[in-house]
Amino acid sequence: METGRLRYASLLTFLIACALLLTVRLVYLFLADTHRFPIATVKVVANYEHISRQVVENVLSNYFYASFFSLPVGRLQNDLLALDWTKEVYIARIWPDTLKITLIEKIPVAIWNDSLITAEGELFNTGKEQIETNLPHLSGPVHQKTDVLQIYEKLSKLLATYGLQVASLQLRENLAWELSLTNGVLIRLGKQDLENRLLRFCRAYPVVFSDKQDKLSSVDLRYSHGMAVQWKGTSK
Repeated sequence: METGRLRYASLLTFLIACALLLTVRLVYLFLADTHRFPIATVKVVANYEHISRQVVENVLSNYFYASFFSLPVGRLQNDLLALDWTKEVYIARIWPDTLKITLIEKIPVAIWNDSLITAEGELFNTGKEQIETNLPHLSGPVHQKTDVLQIYEKLSKLLATYGLQVASLQLRENLAWELSLTNGVLIRLGKQDLENRLLRFCRAYPVVFSDKQDKLSSVDLRYSHGMAVQWKGTSK
């Protein structure tokens, strides 16, 4: 008698589980029906500066099969984040039939070797043609890219107060720094006291160099109380 009750209870449990699974499956098929719950409108908020509409549409085309409820939002978000210029993606379902996608692009602050680099030190667009030709060029050991970026930001702000701009900044293998201005002047900063050395040049620039900057080739600031100047057309 007890064995029969156990068999009956087990069979009943099995049937209830099957019924629940079938119900879940039917509910899923009902909600996944694109005819009952279609995504009628897709709103994409983006500036399309480097990521084109066509690229975004190509990604979205892989999800045309999904209904309002069955759309795999996480997978779609990951696919959009995989685009080289994408920084952030926000996706929201708006009842009853709208999908809103907000796409924010990365903003490069410089070119690092064969990549672009953001203010946070993230490298992207590696190995591709860099169309942002107006950006400064930074270089050095890859494990010190954050240090190079921070030094660039400090020196760039200092130069800007004197109307000068950085074209490139390099941390050499011997850990010495070299900086080039957009007017073509090379500045050798050495290994330490970079800001004070550059400040010395900036203060002298309007008095000593501004009226003959086209003849100035390089300035060596690796001296305690002075600088060595190299003029174009002269030997070292």
